[in-house]
Amino acid sequence: MINTNRQYIHATLSRFNVDADTIDLIMADHDGLDVQSLDVRACKMAMYQSLSNILPLANISEGGYSISWNTEAFKLWYKSLCSELGVDNVLEDDKMDVEDRSYMW
Repeated sequence: MINTNRQYIHATLSRFNVDADTIDLIMADHDGLDVQSLDVRACKMAMYQSLSNILPLANISEGGYSISWNTEAFKLWYKSLCSELGVDNVLEDDKMDVEDRSYMW
């Protein structure tokens, strides 16, 4: 059973192999996250605000040992989180509109 903010963040991010140190950093960076209570919206906002900074650090490779994230699955989850919170998705690539400019030739 999830009873604290840390447990909620750990349960959510463990699917993406986010380590305990990173979860501790998220907790430390957000003063509103009390260690003994559970505020799901505050946890989601903390993850939203922190995860765009750690995503590029996910790929690690040494010799025969390798760690990587399924970045597409992570981005889909993050997009869903942004939609739920009503905030901008900072990981989304700015897609340029293609315009027909053949008339200029």
